[in-house]
Amino acid sequence: MRINNLVALVLFSLFLASCSKNSKEEIVLEAKNGNIEDALICKFLPYQNFSEEENIHLYSSKQGDSINVNRVVLNFKEIPANIKIDSAFLQLKFNAKSVIGKESYGENGFVIQRIISPWDETEVNWANAPVTTDDNQIFTDKTKLNKDPNRINVTRLVQDISDDKDNSYGFLLKLINENSSSLVLLASSNNSDVSLRPKLKIYYSDKQ
Repeated sequence: MRINNLVALVLFSLFLASCSKNSKEEIVLEAKNGNIEDALICKFLPYQNFSEEENIHLYSSKQGDSINVNRVVLNFKEIPANIKIDSAFLQLKFNAKSVIGKESYGENGFVIQRIISPWDETEVNWANAPVTTDDNQIFTDKTKLNKDPNRINVTRLVQDISDDKDNSYGFLLKLINENSSSLVLLASSNNSDVSLRPKLKIYYSDKQ
């Protein structure tokens, strides 16, 4: 009887140890204390910095024989290094108060890529835009009118960032088709409505 009790105790201890090793943690990264950097970069204004705007709109528009394009750089600086990402979701919100327009339109699905060269929020522009990689890039569906983009699964990209923190500097967002008239109205980390600011939710566990 005592042996059975001892065996049960050992098995229970092993179970608790296993649960502890495999337990998942959650972290939510949002615009507080400067831990998020974002900026808009504009093809027609290649040397101008747009880091203090309340919106970070993805945009393309034919203007004469040329096409104007806006892209977005976004960096959640506190993504932990060397962890196992179970899942990660990027939340972007529609900005109804944008002076650019009141609804998103066009074939405005966009792609998210990992940035692999440094950039400074107050200096970045189209002319000095950082380098990206298309490894594990994420494609999103069309954003309709005044709706938020669907919750975006960026698990693979966040794992890449965690695995290579020294060469990762956030995300670049750009329209999949930059040759059409398209717009996605998104709120930036400077938006006066805190609930609209970009947010990254990560579920992770320690690497074994």
